Amino acid sequence: MGVGFVRPHTPLYAPDRFFDMYPLESIELAPWMKSDASDTHFNENFPDKGKGLRYYRELLASYDGDREVAIKHFLQAYLACITFMDEQVGIVLDSLEAHPELNKNTMIVFTSDHGWQMGEKNYLFKNSPWEESAKIPLIIRKAKSEINNISIEQPVSLIDIFPTLVDYANLKGDHRKKGNGAKLGGFSLRPLIDDPKSQNWQGPNGALTVVGNYANSGKEKSVAKQNYSYRTKAFRYIVYSNGQEELYDHTSDQHEWNNLASNKQYKDIIKRLKDEVSIIIGQQL
Repeated sequence: MGVGFVRPHTPLYAPDRFFDMYPLESIELAPWMKSDASDTHFNENFPDKGKGLRYYRELLASYDGDREVAIKHFLQAYLACITFMDEQVGIVLDSLEAHPELNKNTMIVFTSDHGWQMGEKNYLFKNSPWEESAKIPLIIRKAKSEINNISIEQPVSLIDIFPTLVDYANLKGDHRKKGNGAKLGGFSLRPLIDDPKSQNWQGPNGALTVVGNYANSGKEKSVAKQNYSYRTKAFRYIVYSNGQEELYDHTSDQHEWNNLASNKQYKDIIKRLKDEVSIIIGQQL
């Protein structure tokens, strides 16, 4: 069974009691660097077309240019909607737990389709190539399993969920009605779930995000002509459709403030990450 909740999607509506949980004076904003967007290439590839760039400007204008007040108001509404949604998830889980045998035999997957840029890099929206937008929650409880609070550090993708469920349910057959249908990508997460230290993960080294979907529009129908964001445990590598690049070292730069793509010391790392992306998409970048 699939259960979807719209919130915290915009417009950010929720009952007042959820807003009351987050008084403006108690909200703390994430660290922010004013010149954060200066070494990025998003604006050049999405000139004034990105909603996030416009939303950020318009939000600040609504509060006379006061960034802190503007973001706090938006974040208050965002947190209210997340908490509103969380309560609905609780209703579903409580209903499941009311049937012990069914609950014991049910696998639960909690996830989202995207994150949200909360003003970082002057951007307020989804569909960006950076951490805040590309990273999503993924919580999985196996059937017949106690909660064990184990964290798995291997970056994985949403496309890995379907083969994971097929694997655990031992499903047979084919998802395609006709033989010429496309095969689905992704890899079963079962080796990582059953043993977080497992060396049997068959998937790629990182998780790939595509921003723009240029391959299916216009004259240039090339898989290589996309905007790709690739996140490994240590790095985020971004390559735009025009070849411009960004590289962030998450071992020392969790906020992705310092683009290292022009640093010659990272030349070999960029080549390795670009080669990994090329293998995933099946075409040399």
